[in-house]
Amino acid sequence: MNDAPQASAGGRAVVAQQAPHVPLDGFPTHCVGADAPLFRAHSAGLGPWWFGNDGGGRFDLSAPRGTCYVATTALAAVRERLGVVLGGATTVPAALLDGAVVSRLRLPREFRVADLQAAGASGFGVTRELETMVPYTVPQAWAHAFAGVDLDGVRYAPRFTTGPALAVALFGEAGDAGWPADAEPLAAAEVPGAPLAMPAPRRMDLTVVRPPRTRTRR
Repeated sequence: MNDAPQASAGGRAVVAQQAPHVPLDGFPTHCVGADAPLFRAHSAGLGPWWFGNDGGGRFDLSAPRGTCYVATTALAAVRERLGVVLGGATTVPAALLDGAVVSRLRLPREFRVADLQAAGASGFGVTRELETMVPYTVPQAWAHAFAGVDLDGVRYAPRFTTGPALAVALFGEAGDAGWPADAEPLAAAEVPGAPLAMPAPRRMDLTVVRPPRTRTRR
């Protein structure tokens, strides 16, 4: 007879990931070198090195610091930008890709980041949920804890991209760092494997359905 405790079905449906509760000194790290190619999808009129702190990102820091989100492939950068709008779809409204570009980037120096992909991360209380859970209250608590032990960011699996691609949340001073891009940006719609842009329907293609007439009681 198996005396091991069994998790109930209800327990399986509960998010297990908690905020950090042990010291993070010695947390597994990964060094992102200045020669490592990184990619970021962004609006064409804006610089690629934006460190935001409005709370809309998984590992956002608070002012005066911010977080810049990059990926190890151009396709992952596009998919993460589209996020929940993309979901499991293969097409997206063309307006979401219009004006969006992907820049190939290289860091000005080596960044030592917390590695959520390392086997030893679980020993500090990390589960896979940290990479996918919403809302972002708990992940942001981890971001602040990592910054508190002088780490430069977080390396993790992107929520909307399968395969070997990874995402990196880089920590820095809030705002535009002004660092150069490695090459001319590529239109997001031209990235191989990017979701197809679905044009808005033309008025002539729409079928107008008139509501049924209702009788007025006398």
